[in-house]
Amino acid sequence: MSNVLEIGKKVQEQALDVVRKTQDATVEAVTTWAETANKVTTGLPDFAKGYEIPGFAELTKQFPTAAEVIDSNFDFAQQILASQREFARRIVAATKRAAE
Repeated sequence: MSNVLEIGKKVQEQALDVVRKTQDATVEAVTTWAETANKVTTGLPDFAKGYEIPGFAELTKQFPTAAEVIDSNFDFAQQILASQREFARRIVAATKRAAE
């Protein structure tokens, strides 16, 4: 592996490390927020708990779960990236042929 690729790989690893640390901090903050919200809502008077909008439960059954939406979108993004990789390789191949 060339020195340039090694440097690039190290930069990528550092960037991924920063992303992971940021994600971890975000998950921790959201977890703390959700726990606090749960504590607050348990202190609500009984009339404010368990209110349901008529027909809302049936309506929401029509929608995919959060996990399904996440998986669908990331699967699509993976397909786009694969397509872009193939496109980039085809472009490079086309420029090599033109230069010959």
